Amino acid sequence: MNKILKDYFSFSKKESTAAIILLLIVGGFIVLPYVYKKEAKLPTIDPQVKAAVEAIQPKNNVKQNIEEDFADRYQPAPTEVETKYALFEFDPNTLDAAGWKRLGLRDKTITTLLNYRNKGGKFRKAEDLKKIWGLRPQEADRIIPYARIDAPQNNFSKQAFGSAAPSAKTIAVVDINTAQPEDLRHIPGMENGLQYRIVKFREKLGGFISLEQVKETYGMTDSAFAAMEPYIKFVPATIAKLNINTASDFELNAHPYINKPVAKAIALYRVQHGSYQSVADIKKIAFIKEEVFQKIAPYLTVE
Repeated sequence: MNKILKDYFSFSKKESTAAIILLLIVGGFIVLPYVYKKEAKLPTIDPQVKAAVEAIQPKNNVKQNIEEDFADRYQPAPTEVETKYALFEFDPNTLDAAGWKRLGLRDKTITTLLNYRNKGGKFRKAEDLKKIWGLRPQEADRIIPYARIDAPQNNFSKQAFGSAAPSAKTIAVVDINTAQPEDLRHIPGMENGLQYRIVKFREKLGGFISLEQVKETYGMTDSAFAAMEPYIKFVPATIAKLNINTASDFELNAHPYINKPVAKAIALYRVQHGSYQSVADIKKIAFIKEEVFQKIAPYLTVE
C-alpha cells in the first residue's frame, strides 16, 4: 500500500520545479489586474455642445404639466376655513368670471369654463359641470344644487320661404301620435333634426302608447323634452301590431323593443309548440321576464 502511494504522489525534482513555476504564473495573472487597476474617467463634454443641447430642450416639461393637472383636479379641496365663497343661484351658460370667483372656483378652473363656452360648449343640465376638467368633485357637489339652466329655445329668424317663425304664444299644441316633422319643427327643444327622429321612432314602434316614450327617442335630452312638453300631447291611437303567429324573427327584431334573442325565441317556440293562443303565451319562454313582456305586449297580437 505504501509503495502504491509513493508511486502516485511522489514527484521528481524537475516535476516539482515545473509545478512551482506554473503556480507562480497563475498567481501572477490573478494579482495583475489589481496592481495595474486604473480609474475610469468621465468623458469631457464640450461646453459649446452642452449649451446647444440645452437650447433645444423643450421649455415645458409635458410629464410635469400632466402630473400637475391631475393633482390639481383630484387632490383634496381646501377646507371651508381656507376658502371663502358665496352660494347663489346661477346659470352656468351665462355666469361671468367674477361670478365663478364668488362661487369659490380657482382661476385655472374659471379659465377652462370660459374657454369651453367660448368654443360653443353648452351646459344642458347642471350635472354637465362635472365634465369640466379641473373642477374638483367637492366643488361640483357644492355648486350644482344652485345651478339653474334655462330650457333651450329655437330662435328661427325666418322660415323656409322667408316668413317669420311663430312666437311661443302662437305655437299650437300637437298630437305626438299624428304630428309630422313640419308640425314639430317650431316647437321649443327641437334641435339637430330631433323632429325627424321622433316621427321615425314612432313609426318603428307602431305608435306611442304614452307621452313618456318620446323621451326614448335617440338624441333626446331631459332639457329638450322639458322645453317641448307644454306643446305636445298624447291622444290614444290605433297601434300597429305584430302577429306573433305569422311574423318572422326578422320582422319581430325590427321593432325597437324586441331584441334578436327574444325575436328568435318567439319564432322558435311557435314552431315547436304550435300557434300562440294569446299574447301572454310568450311568457312561457323562460327568459322573457314580466318587465320585458309588459313593454312589448301592447305591440303584439295573435290575430
